[in-house]
Amino acid sequence: MLDPRPDRTPAKTAPPPSVARILQNTQDARSGRRVQLQVGAALWGREVQKVRVYLDQNKWVKLLLQAKKKGQGGTELSRIKSLRRQGAAIFPLSASHYMETWHRADWESRYALARVMRDVSGYVAIAPIQRLQRPEVERAVLLRAGIRRFIPIPSFGAIGYGVNHAFASPHGRFRYVESVETDASPEGPPVVVGMDPFEPLKLRDDRHYQWFSLAGAPESMEYDGFDRITLHRRGGRFAVSEQAKMDKWTAPGNRDLVKRAVIADDFNDLLDDINGTCLLYGVDPYSLVQSREDISGFLHNVPTRDVYSALRMRRFSNPQQAWAQHDFADLLSLAVAVPYCDIVVTERQWCHLVKQAGLDRKYGTFVTSSISEAIEAVESGLNSASVVS
Repeated sequence: MLDPRPDRTPAKTAPPPSVARILQNTQDARSGRRVQLQVGAALWGREVQKVRVYLDQNKWVKLLLQAKKKGQGGTELSRIKSLRRQGAAIFPLSASHYMETWHRADWESRYALARVMRDVSGYVAIAPIQRLQRPEVERAVLLRAGIRRFIPIPSFGAIGYGVNHAFASPHGRFRYVESVETDASPEGPPVVVGMDPFEPLKLRDDRHYQWFSLAGAPESMEYDGFDRITLHRRGGRFAVSEQAKMDKWTAPGNRDLVKRAVIADDFNDLLDDINGTCLLYGVDPYSLVQSREDISGFLHNVPTRDVYSALRMRRFSNPQQAWAQHDFADLLSLAVAVPYCDIVVTERQWCHLVKQAGLDRKYGTFVTSSISEAIEAVESGLNSASVVS
């Protein structure tokens, strides 16, 4: 089994070829007619496909502010709803969306935001990194080992329905433990419940279960034995840990340590999945990575970890900007959204880092901080997907 080897450094790699959104001509295999289409992570086919548009939490909040105004005829929200009604685009929710929405203690504010998210998303969801990483690793191992049978295609499991898909758990957003985490004490060990307390709600009507999972209860939800702000707490710990690493890795005399350390850190996080896959298929794990170049190359072939590592590395490269609590949710969300969505609308900082790393070109993803630009990209693609005789 592979052991952590933090001393290994990655090789410098050439920038990926540009696969940005471009106009191409292709041919319908059935009719032989030329089909005009616009591509971006395979956006368009012979018939118009639903474009996957990921909106950062602050973009959903912006749509909420529009919803509160009267006369929404030309707003971004009305245009987005129109695209959804036409079946031109989907707007999946991530686990981070569910968790950040519950951070609103005021239930009326929480419900107002949840209504917008429900109406636009229809509870379509994108899987979390832990659900997609294993098949990505399995695919990378099999291809590197030269095993061509039963190669997983992780993208088939990226988009699904509901909170259970967003959290990759039959219990949805809930985990059952002996004691919840507090600022003073860690989370207790997991417990096995005989019957899911929310099973009656699921059986009554799935819509009630989905709504409660997104919007919560019409009250503050401050209960004993219930942690409503798990993401904030974990994000805070993550920021402290990353800041300590940045202070160490960027200290005078540690030139080029950031790249080596981040690659080693993120590769070590894959070891359980690598070893498990190798055991399953009878592959010697040491045959996969025998050099620094191999380690770097393997990471590049695991999309979610590739994005996570590249963005993390660029955050470390700017020691003047301290790590923040919300960076944790942003990294986890973008690690999935960039490789598995066609359009990503996020904060300007992350747009810059994604483009600086060349991730938008590598995965053919249109990344912007503007909701209007995202809408125009979908509308443009919709208009250009016409058959030419």
